[in-house]
Amino acid sequence: MKSRPRRPFLNKLAIIFVPILMIGFSLFMWAWQVEPRRVETVTAAMEMPQWKRKEGPPLRIAIAGDFHLRPNGGDLAHRYMETIMEARPDMIFLLGDYANGHTRESSMAPETAREYFKMLKAPLGIFAVQGNHDQYYGWNLWRNMFSGLGILPMWNDSLLLHLPGGRELQLSSVRDDYHLRIRPEELPLRFSSDIPHIFLSHVPDIFPLLAPGTADLVISAHTHGGQICLPGGRTLANISREKVKFSYPWSQLNGTPFLITRGLGCSVLPLRFCCPPEIIVLEIQ
Repeated sequence: MKSRPRRPFLNKLAIIFVPILMIGFSLFMWAWQVEPRRVETVTAAMEMPQWKRKEGPPLRIAIAGDFHLRPNGGDLAHRYMETIMEARPDMIFLLGDYANGHTRESSMAPETAREYFKMLKAPLGIFAVQGNHDQYYGWNLWRNMFSGLGILPMWNDSLLLHLPGGRELQLSSVRDDYHLRIRPEELPLRFSSDIPHIFLSHVPDIFPLLAPGTADLVISAHTHGGQICLPGGRTLANISREKVKFSYPWSQLNGTPFLITRGLGCSVLPLRFCCPPEIIVLEIQ
């Protein structure tokens, strides 16, 4: 009894699975080598009612977070800073996670990162808050590096900024620490309802602590926009400590708008899919 030849069957399998493997490999290479380097500039706009009677052009703010700078990530770091400066910002907000991973060996050192952050210039100031990964390297080292460049590191601070045209802006920050969760009484108080108030927080999860009317806008990072998404940008996971899933780029909680950037770098897996890195250019008038 002769056995039937298996070659036609194997040929059929090859016809089915080889294209699938090739497509899968191509998608993996895109997510690994291409998309993480395709930094986009996304624009957003909002109005501050307190400025309606004030003069001056819109305030142009470049927002960048989740750098996750790797030890040999100089080319990407240069691209990040170059993209920020191409936006010609009046002001720059840096939203944390400059360090990568959970050890110093997995991250670019602050003294190395200094050579890239010194590319940033903004006439109305550059402000930096801490991200959760920065504490593993040592936030004080990052803070000292920023201070040496004239970038203002913020830690539960609140500032009154005087802008062209007689406009004023209150800018506050919230520290990010997994081990010492911030308490409501630690949040900076609003100076006046007549002055716009913006909160900078690496994580958007401060919403349970934020009473209605405390801020006009919260700007955050941390979620990476999902980092690996389905086509159309639909997230596969909620990268948040709270149960609420924040939508990208705008959410609204307790009457307060949240603007969340999908960030620049990659965390855990060095992959991005249907979620390219970005800076946001916010125009406020």
